[in-house]
Amino acid sequence: MDFGQTVDFLFGLQKFGTKLGLENTLRLLEILGHPELGRKFLHITGTNGKGSVSALSASALRAAGYRTGLYTSPHLVSFTERMTVNGDEISREKVAALADRLKQLLDIHAPDMKPTFFEFTTAMAFDYFREMDAEAVVLEVGMGGRLDSTNVITPECSVITNVELEHREYLGDTVEAIAREKAGIIKPGVPLVTSESKPEVLDYIIGVCREKNAPLYVFNKDYEYGASDYRWEGGKIIQKFDYRGPGGEINGVEVPLTGEHQLRNAAAAIGALSVMPGMTISADAIRKGFASVKWEGRLETVLQRPLVVLDGAHNTDSARVLSEAVKEYYAGRYKRLLLVLGVLADKDFKDMAAYLMPIADSVIFTQADYSRAVPAEELSRMLDVGAVEATVCADVPDALEKALSNAGQDDMVLVTGSLYVVGEVKAWLSKREQFLKA
Repeated sequence: MDFGQTVDFLFGLQKFGTKLGLENTLRLLEILGHPELGRKFLHITGTNGKGSVSALSASALRAAGYRTGLYTSPHLVSFTERMTVNGDEISREKVAALADRLKQLLDIHAPDMKPTFFEFTTAMAFDYFREMDAEAVVLEVGMGGRLDSTNVITPECSVITNVELEHREYLGDTVEAIAREKAGIIKPGVPLVTSESKPEVLDYIIGVCREKNAPLYVFNKDYEYGASDYRWEGGKIIQKFDYRGPGGEINGVEVPLTGEHQLRNAAAAIGALSVMPGMTISADAIRKGFASVKWEGRLETVLQRPLVVLDGAHNTDSARVLSEAVKEYYAGRYKRLLLVLGVLADKDFKDMAAYLMPIADSVIFTQADYSRAVPAEELSRMLDVGAVEATVCADVPDALEKALSNAGQDDMVLVTGSLYVVGEVKAWLSKREQFLKA
């Protein structure tokens, strides 16, 4: 298979749905000769922030001299974003070769197995990191934790960022039920770092750590970020903060990520890096790695006049955080805010809109080219926009073009609601020179 055929094959596995459980992944790894062995892992879950913690951690590990793999999902534009080594995406040719290899082995050793998309691609990732001789691998959980395909390893450290209501059809209808799933990544004796603060969730996590004799590091108790400020540099925001916790004090850490929530994520990443046994990540490596981190689609500025910002906020809590960040960091930097909004059907989009509509002067409803996307017309009917001017444009690139045509040079266009919407915008922008130079 070439790359296009491979991607079609991989996404064709979605017909087998979402399957929570480790049996298939363990069998796939057995067939591959256990490529997960011989590496040091950092395992990260959470409702929001796990991708940022993953990207920050991997960047610092690289700066410390470790050959570092990073596995994240979903991708924004290309499947190759999901697997990187030392910051370089897997090649298209390698994706095809790994998929061919696993498919052929599967046909020989387990022809009746029907692995899901995520089971198959996770096994491919482990195979890739072995082939690339990655010393350290940062694994972002796909969904939940306990029965997620990534939960087949014993890491050096685990991280739970936070727990909110999500994927209720799979994980449960309460934060307590979802906490049980996420706490499933806690392993006996393995340190856990968490930035969760809700008492009912934290109490459960504490109980699991005690049961498994896992050292626990809690935000604002065992580690924290202190004094912080930010500056605009080249039209983008650089945040600076001090850290205190495992590893001592590290002052003047800079991150090119926007929002107070990213300081919390950065502190969690430092805490995790500091308690990974047998690994040395200096303060200088953390500063260097964090300063050079790239994590697209999260309050990402892609154009300055008008100001065009992309953010993959896709649930109520992330919409709240986005709203607060716009008010704090962008106040006075635009006249009008034009919102481009598209969401998926399994999200609490009415609650999301309650945070997003008050900051908008106009909104264009759109929809990603994805089966779970809420149709734009339906979204416009279901949401109360109040006095906000609202229009519908079902095609995402067309919606952005409409927003740009309506925006003045001093306005702000904010694209949000789904990483799938942001991904389509990124693909469109990648072909336009003015955005490449933003």
